[in-house]
Amino acid sequence: MIELRLIQHALALARFRNYARAAQSLHLTQPTITRSIAALERAVGVRLFDRGPNGVEPTAFGHILLDRGARVLAGEADLRREIQLLAGLDTGRLAVSAALFPFEISVGAAVTRLIAAHPGLKVRVLLADPRDVVREVLARSADVGLVDVQFLRGQTDLVADSMPQHDIFMAGRSSHPLAGRAGLRLADILAFPTASTLIANEVITAAVAGGVTSDLLDPDHGDLVPAIHVNSYAMACQIACDTDALVPGTARMLAPELNSGRLVRLDFHMPGLRTNYAMIHRQDRSLSPAAQAFIDLVRAVEAEVVATEAHAATPARRRVRSKRRGVK
Repeated sequence: MIELRLIQHALALARFRNYARAAQSLHLTQPTITRSIAALERAVGVRLFDRGPNGVEPTAFGHILLDRGARVLAGEADLRREIQLLAGLDTGRLAVSAALFPFEISVGAAVTRLIAAHPGLKVRVLLADPRDVVREVLARSADVGLVDVQFLRGQTDLVADSMPQHDIFMAGRSSHPLAGRAGLRLADILAFPTASTLIANEVITAAVAGGVTSDLLDPDHGDLVPAIHVNSYAMACQIACDTDALVPGTARMLAPELNSGRLVRLDFHMPGLRTNYAMIHRQDRSLSPAAQAFIDLVRAVEAEVVATEAHAATPARRRVRSKRRGVK
């Protein structure tokens, strides 16, 4: 194996045609250059330089080595620069694939912060059905994916980091037949179409499979496929606003429509009905600095969402405790 350092010394000698001046240009001693050229000639097995009346001259073999060596050093310099820039997040690429719920809850905010801090990054973010997210990451088309853990069973090639769970609520338009009704059950909800992506929640899937209805279950995978299967949350909300379709979402996802009055939250509570997704990447693929920065930002956004949800839930919990104590 030829050391790049020896090629650098040979290029200096070819430039100055003099051992002393070549050594001086590299801030080395002349004996060091002499030893380097001798070591290089031993490595390749041929003579690279001849001494002539006008100084040191490259041989035919020397010209070949110098030509190729110059390109190798230039490529090595470019490689170092790209790695340094990537490490500094001044350039580079990031591909993310995410299922609907994490896409809406934290991916958008994390990507926005990443681009704001590092505008030179090239970023590709795709919203996909859960099984497509897994396929994208396995195929190396995506560096990082976010998907419900239900779709990761049997995957040994992926690293999965669980994200915080968020309660899922059901909402419909203010004039919906279920609006204002107390104590709704799953059968009441399933009497109306749901606009959503694949619903990856084992609790509700088990309840459906238990006899409430089975025509919503995918016969191949057992996934709960909504009657209105979309992977756009904006479209799901639009459909729910103008029809009797229902839309599931977390408090963060539903907030804009609830605050505007276009949708209302239904009085439907089901233990265990919450998100359960993880951040995934290939086990045999090192994370780039851009991917690691994105992962860190997703965790930060998720922590903020959890804190917001806890703060919003506190007054309601206090009211429940007050009623139980008979406090008005």
